[in-house]
Parts: sequence; C-alpha cells; structure tokens
Amino acid sequence: MTETMDKLRDKDKIVLQAVQEGNDDIQKITETTILENHEVNYCFTKLEDLDLIQVEKPDGYTTRLVNGQKRTFQSPKNAQITSQGLQALEENQQEEKLDQFENLSHRELVEKTRQHEAEIQRLKNQIANFRKQVRKHLLE
Repeated sequence: MTETMDKLRDKDKIVLQAVQEGNDDIQKITETTILENHEVNYCFTKLEDLDLIQVEKPDGYTTRLVNGQKRTFQSPKNAQITSQGLQALEENQQEEKLDQFENLSHRELVEKTRQHEAEIQRLKNQIANFRKQVRKHLLE
C-alpha cells in the first residue's frame, strides 16, 4: 500500500483526506482547500484509478450557498472513500509520525523516551489508585 501512497502527490493526499472528512464532492473540496476545480477533478480520476475512492456523477442541478450567495449549478461529482483509501491514509499518518522522530538527535530521542516512560509510570499509578477506589467502593 505504501507504493500507492508514493504515487500520490500532495494534492491527491489532500483530496483523499477531504473525502474521508466528509467533503465528498468537487465543489465542497474546492471551497475548503486552495485547490481549483480542474485540480480536484484530476485527483478524483487518479484516486479512482488507484481504487482509493469511488466517484459518482449525479444528474441534475444543485443549489447551494457559495461565498454567501445562492448558486445553482450542475451537480458536482461525488466521491466515497474505499477501504483501500482508508488504509492508505492510515499508513500515511503512521509514516508521518515516524518521520517526526527521524530528525531528532540522539539526546532528543533519549529525552523523549524518558518523558514517555515517566508518563507511562504516572498512568500505571493512576490505574492502580483507581482500582483501589473501585474495590473500596464495591466492599462498602
């Protein structure tokens, strides 16, 4: 699946993320991103070819508020993310998290590890205290 994400440009990833977040047609995506209509349309084609989304072109017209004005236009293409698309986004997010640590120095990694270990210990202590409280409450 990472091969698929390697084929995607940043624009494609933005559109895929937008579809996953519920901006499911070209007009909504152009309104919420800096991409233009033809760019989103091309991304739809590319993402559909890679089986990351399913695209549907409804008939008729749609009336919406655009920039504060009521507009009627031909119904835009709709997209739904596929399970492969969801998997690709998840893998991309995991990869971005790994990249975040890749650029840290040895000292920064050691400090991060110590912080995480301290946080884990704090959480373990809280869970132990909570268990004691629950047991005490159940015995009353």
